[in-house]
Amino acid sequence: MKIRTIIYFILLAGLVGISGCKSENKELKKEAKTMADLMCKSIEAMNKLKSVDPADSAKVTILQLEYQNLQSEMAIQNDNFQVKYGAKTTSEEFNETFRNYLNESMLECKNLSKKDRETFERGTK
Repeated sequence: MKIRTIIYFILLAGLVGISGCKSENKELKKEAKTMADLMCKSIEAMNKLKSVDPADSAKVTILQLEYQNLQSEMAIQNDNFQVKYGAKTTSEEFNETFRNYLNESMLECKNLSKKDRETFERGTK
C-alpha cells in the first residue's frame, strides 16, 4: 500500500514538473511570436518604403515614420525580453530554443524573400 502511494506521488510530481516546463516554453514561444510579428511588419514597411516613388515626399515621410515606430516597438519588446529572461539569455540551450521558436514564427511572415524564407527554414531544423 505504501509503495503504491509513493509511486503515485512520484508520478504526480513528475507531471507537475513537466507541465511547469511546458508553460515556460509556451511563454517563450509567445515572446518569439510577438517578436516575429514585429519583424514581419518591419520587413513589410521597408518593402513599401523601397517601392514608393521618391518624389512623393509625403508618402515617404509617412512610411519612414511607420518604420521608425516599428523599430522603437521592437526595441521596447527586446528590452522587456532582456528584463524578463536576463540571466537565461546567457544559456546556449535557452538561446537555441528561442531561436527555433523565432524561426518557426518567422515562417508565417508573408513578406519574406525567398532567400530569407530558406534561411529560416534551415534554422528550424
